[in-house]
Formats: sequence, structure tokens, C-alpha cells
Amino acid sequence: MVLSQVINQLANPNTASNRRRRLYIPPLTNYPLFSYGGEEDQRSFLSLDESGLVYTGLGDDSDAASVSSARSLPLTLSSANTTEDQALFHSWLLEEHQRRYNADSDEDDAQDRRSAHLHGTHGSFGSDSKLKALLFAKEDFAGLHTTFSVEARMLGRYSLPLIVTFVLEHLFSIISLLVVGHLGKNELAAVSLASMTLTISLAVFEGIATALDTLCPHAYGAGNYELVSTYVQRCTMFSLMAYVPCLLFWWNSGSLLQYIIENDEVLRLTTQFLRVLIAGGPAYIFFENAKRFLQAQGIFEAGTGVLFVSAPINIFLSWFLVWNKKYGIGYIGAPIATVINFWIMSLLLVLYVVFVDGLKCWYGFCGVRKLFQNWGQLSHLAIPGIVMLESEYVAYEIMTLLALYFGTTELAAQSAVGLIASLTYMVPFAVSIAASTRIANFVGAQNLYSAKVATKTGLLAGLAVATANCFVLFTFRYQIARLFTEDPDVTELIVSLFTPLVSILQIFDGLASVASGILRAQGLQKIGGLINFLAYYAFAMPLAFLLTKTTELKLKGLWIGIGSGMFLIGVIETLVILTCNWDVVLQKAGLMIEFDDSEDEE
Repeated sequence: MVLSQVINQLANPNTASNRRRRLYIPPLTNYPLFSYGGEEDQRSFLSLDESGLVYTGLGDDSDAASVSSARSLPLTLSSANTTEDQALFHSWLLEEHQRRYNADSDEDDAQDRRSAHLHGTHGSFGSDSKLKALLFAKEDFAGLHTTFSVEARMLGRYSLPLIVTFVLEHLFSIISLLVVGHLGKNELAAVSLASMTLTISLAVFEGIATALDTLCPHAYGAGNYELVSTYVQRCTMFSLMAYVPCLLFWWNSGSLLQYIIENDEVLRLTTQFLRVLIAGGPAYIFFENAKRFLQAQGIFEAGTGVLFVSAPINIFLSWFLVWNKKYGIGYIGAPIATVINFWIMSLLLVLYVVFVDGLKCWYGFCGVRKLFQNWGQLSHLAIPGIVMLESEYVAYEIMTLLALYFGTTELAAQSAVGLIASLTYMVPFAVSIAASTRIANFVGAQNLYSAKVATKTGLLAGLAVATANCFVLFTFRYQIARLFTEDPDVTELIVSLFTPLVSILQIFDGLASVASGILRAQGLQKIGGLINFLAYYAFAMPLAFLLTKTTELKLKGLWIGIGSGMFLIGVIETLVILTCNWDVVLQKAGLMIEFDDSEDEE
């Protein structure tokens, strides 16, 4: 007789009232928690949630058997066939659960007291209702039976501050161009090239940070708040190690960029700009990872508030350090202003966590050993995330370089259209981050139904905002063109690109962005990275190059090529999402959290 009766008894929600916790019991053949029916291995999770112990059967289509628990079953059990054995196992499991629950409960109480003390001391930062919500309203991702309307409202609430955040971040590079552009054409060319290099380089650390889009919401949804803190610190250390080769590249960029830049003065200025930016790299890494730390907790407005403060400071510093007659230092003042701004952003975000919100998941600095643990797991998520971002970023930069061969008019039009497309992309990208966080919370909580509802809502929301982008660009194409230039040739070319080619491509780009975010929530970055890379570089870019060489389409040929890649990514990734094995997704998330948690306890 198998322990099915014991499991069913433990599955009773009236058995205990506990904090959400997932304990994975490995399949030990000597003390089976699984039966062999039809020679199929029926493994199990024991999920300790706030309503009790929940038993969920899992199939044998994963490598779960290779994972061991930090604590094994009582070794005195030689079989599971007697009432005495069942009672012994039952007693052991409840004792183990009580031990873990008591430790976690004490930590939660201490954390709530620390949070209450901080908020009581600095009450001006929030209302009493917000404080009560923070201290007493713990969202139950495991027990929540969500609906489409609830998820739509949550996406709207999460996405709006993110849109503002991303647009403000995108404007920082534009400010440098505007401030330095009036110094001369060499300075403008140098800042343009340095900004392009900076964008491609920083995308590496954005890609690494996307691993936190999977890990942190999973841990938060599972109720393991300390693991959220550990993940962020571990990812930060990982990024800082990856920053070393980037630092060396920026310092020695002149020896590499000389093959692209023929003008020695432009080369010197570009290298000078990048060398100054080295001091701001760590601050940028801290900011990106800290944003994920807060987003996992459902705090999306922090970045917006920080950028509302830092953006005016950046504008003032850029003007002051470049153009002030008494203290201005000219061209080099622009990168110095950028570095100062990066550090201000990081400092303000830390102050937000300490004095406003987000301290719930901060458990202090973890030990050195924890910082360097499980880098293999982190790499498996970070590297595909880098590929997903770099594939599109580099493709856009290649389009700009190819536009150089068509003439000044085409280059000006491509610069304007590319800038607008990048700005409108921030809307579906914000939706993708919001949807990714929400879905990952449900995945971490092992809530299959709500994860599916949030996924479908995210896809529909992405399609809706992308369609809205298409409508706006097409409707206001003449007004947009006149914002950039009064030149009739450039204006006409911009309008022709928006009529309707680039406008329609916004739909595909938006769908691809949201689909990529959902894949991150599911922990399927490898699939997303492969799809993105092949779609852009095995199909889209070769097609764009072919159209520009064999037809008279010029810029339209470039956009048709890259647009075909967006279409493929959006369609294929959506199909992957809709046909994925959710049981495997939830199982892997549970194993990942339990594995990290078990190592932390050792």
C-alpha cells in the first residue's frame, strides 16, 4: 500500500495554516512517495501554502529525479506498507514542516517589525492606508483565482510607470547629442558613435538582469522573500565580473574602432567619451538589478520617481559642464554628467527601498559563498537574455550603418524613423515587463490557472497597445515628420516609411516584445534567444541586405527585412507560449527555488 491516504490527509486545507512554502521530496525508492502504476513514475510536490498542505502530482518528463533535498526522509523507514510506517512518516513530515514554518514565520515577523519601524519613522513618504497594505495585505499568489479583468487592471497599473521610466531612460542619450551637437560636427559624430557603442554594451547587462525577471518573481510568488534578496546580489556580482571585459573594451576602444572610423579626431573623442563612462558602469548595473528587486514585489513606480528627479538633474549637469562659461569643461562634460546621473539614479533607488517601500525582501548582505553559488543556473538564464536583447539592438544599428550608403537624405530619415520606433517600442516593452513579473509570480506560487489567465491577458494587452502604436504613427505621420525637419525631401521620405510599412510593423514588434517577456516568466529564455537570433540573422538581415542590393527599395527594403524578422518572432514565440507544457514550467520553477533554498540552509 502506498502512502496515498497520508498524502490525501495532508492535502486537507484544514490540516494546518502556514506560510507559502514548497518542499520537494525526492523520489527515494526505499521510502516511496510515488507509486508505479503502469510502470510510470508518479512524483510529487508537497506544497505548503497559507491554506494548508496541497498535493500535486507531476509527470515524469523532467530530470527531477536528479535533484536531492537538503533533508531526507527518516532512514529508519524500510517500507511504506504498514500503519506504523505511515504514522512515522506522517509525524516526520509535520515536524519538518513545523520546523521550517517556525523559522520562516520568525523571519517574517522580524522583517515586518523592521519595515513598520522604518515606515513609522518616515511616515511622510506614504499614507496610513498604504502602510497597512504593506504590513498586513500579503498577496496570496498561490490561492488567488484571478480573472481577465483583474489582470488587465494590474497590467495597466504596472505598465504606466514603466512606460515613463523607459522613455526617460531613452532620452538620456538624446540629451548628450543635443548638448554636444552644437560644439561641432566631429563632436556630434563622436557622441553618436559612443552612444551606439554604449547601447550595445549596456544591453549585455540588461540581458543579464532579465534573469531576475524569472528568478525574483518566482521566489516572491513562492513566498521565499530572502531568496529574492540573494538572487539580486548574486546577479549583481555576476554582472560586475562580466563588466571587466567591457571595461577593457571601452578603455582600448580606439584600437578597435579605428577600422570603422577614418577621422582621427572623431576616433580620439569617441575613445575619450567611452573611457569616462567606465566610472558609471557599476552604477548602471546596480540600478537595473535594483529595479528588478522592486518589480518582483509589484513596485513599479519607484524607477519612475527616481527618473523624474534625475532627468532634470541630468539636463542641468549636461548644460552646466559643457556650456557654462565659468565652470564648463566642454565636450568631456557630457560623459561626466552621464556618469554622475547613473550614480544619482542608483543612490535614489536605494533610498527609496530604505525609506519608502521594498525592504520586505531585503535580508542584509549575503555571504561571499552565496554570491558565487549557482552561477551555472544564472548563466542559463542570462546568456539567452543577452542574445534576445542584442539581436534586436544590433540589427537596428546595422540598419543605420547600411543607410549611410544611400545618402544624406536617407540617413536623416532613417535616424528620425528609428528614434520614433524606439520610443513607441517602450510601450509594449513595458507591458512585457509587467506581464512577465505577474506571470512569474503565479508560476513561483505553482498557481497554474492564474498563470494561464495572466499569460493570455498579457498577449492580448501587447497586441492592443501595439495596434494603438500603429494607429498613432499612421494618423500623425505628417506631424511627426515635421518635428524633425523642414527639408521637403526628408519629410516626404519619413511620411512614405510610415505609410503604412513602419506603422504596421509596430504590431509585430509589440507582439514579439510581449511574447519574449512571457517566455522569460516561464524560464524559457533559451528558446526565445534562439528564435530571436535565427529570425534576425538567418532571415531578416539577409533579406534586408538582398532587397537593398537587388531593388530600388532602399530604406523600405531595410524595414521590410527587419519587419519580417519581427513577424516571425512574434508568431513563433506566441505559438511556443500557447503550446508549452505548463506542468514542466511549474515543476522546474519549484525545483529551482527549492534547490537554492536548500543550499542556503546548509
